[in-house]
Amino acid sequence: MGMDRTIEKQRMPLWKIGFMVAGGSVLAWFGYGLLSDASINSYRAPLDQLIISQTRRGAFEDLIPVRGSIQPFNSVYLDAVNGGVVEEVFVEEGGFVEAGQPLLQLSNTNLRLSAAQNDTNITEQLNFLGNISNNLETEKLRTERQILDIEYRITVLRRQKARFEKLVDENLISEQEFEAVLDELDYQQAILDNTLARQALEDKIRKDRTLQIATQVEKLEENLQVSQSSFESLLVRAPIAGQLTSLPVEIGQSKLGGERLGQIDVVDQFKVVAQIDEFYVSRVMPEQLATFSLNGQSYQVRVIKVYPQITNGTFEVDLVFTAQEPSNMRRGQTLQMELTLGDAVESLLLPVGGFMQDTGGNWVFVLNEDGDEAYRREITTGRRNNRFVEVTAGLAPGDRVITSGYGPMLSRERVQLVE
Repeated sequence: MGMDRTIEKQRMPLWKIGFMVAGGSVLAWFGYGLLSDASINSYRAPLDQLIISQTRRGAFEDLIPVRGSIQPFNSVYLDAVNGGVVEEVFVEEGGFVEAGQPLLQLSNTNLRLSAAQNDTNITEQLNFLGNISNNLETEKLRTERQILDIEYRITVLRRQKARFEKLVDENLISEQEFEAVLDELDYQQAILDNTLARQALEDKIRKDRTLQIATQVEKLEENLQVSQSSFESLLVRAPIAGQLTSLPVEIGQSKLGGERLGQIDVVDQFKVVAQIDEFYVSRVMPEQLATFSLNGQSYQVRVIKVYPQITNGTFEVDLVFTAQEPSNMRRGQTLQMELTLGDAVESLLLPVGGFMQDTGGNWVFVLNEDGDEAYRREITTGRRNNRFVEVTAGLAPGDRVITSGYGPMLSRERVQLVE
């Protein structure tokens, strides 16, 4: 009986093992690529429905689009100083008027009576103050006359004293008569001193009182002018020369004090009034320039005033023409302008498109080298105008970017471009 023999199993050649490992790796890599590619959230978009733009380096002009309207450089509003009933209208709306020309007449019986009463009261007070001033002057003249009389009497007594001194030495007159002259002279001198002192006091009082009277008279005259002007204001006159663009009144219509009656525009000079987004309120300043085209010709305007008030997300600026104004301009005409906020700076530029509204400029779809796919890429943008946005990070010169609106592509990571 023969013994069992162990049969040795032949090993696989090394070259076969290497071939199998390499083949498995290739299959695994291919499978991983298929799975990875399938896991990317993609969107198929027809190429002819997209706008593809290329980034480039260039001078970025810091411009913003601005819409403005033509307005008269100066406008004056007509308001009713005092209320009344429209009695007569002298000028038609839309006509041209001269400064001081009557426009309409209001009537107000109460104001007429009040003005007449005020005139009477003020006139009485002025007359009373005038009498006081006249009395002060009369008293001044009376005091001066007294001083003249006393000085004359002193002069006579001094002469008499000189004569009596000789006569008394010769015993031609008594000592009593001589002493009486001396006493009279001393008395008149004392009266003169007293009168001069009273005159100085009267002058001081009269000076102070005259100043007070002058102040009161000035105020009363101002009140009289106000009273007269309040009545005269019932006749509404044109404060400036121009076009009466608004006068919405009818005969017999009642107008309250302070109510708007109309408007006069100066039509020989215009300005542009523009509304700008509040985002630019800190960057818009006087002397900045804006350009626009009208009838095939380019014009330039300059910012002269920036209003800081923000209303409904916008603020207002006034601009004037730097050179000749366009012909045949009309009040309220709309202009589309470009306002320059700063000097041109060399930057990486990307044309503006619908993607800005969809992504806010935070990311874009960038095409690959073959141009058959575009992948989402985060970017950083800076300033923008109506043509370009400044790219500060995420893109390089020559990159091709989908710049049209993204719409259904917003939630996708890749866009496959199909013919």
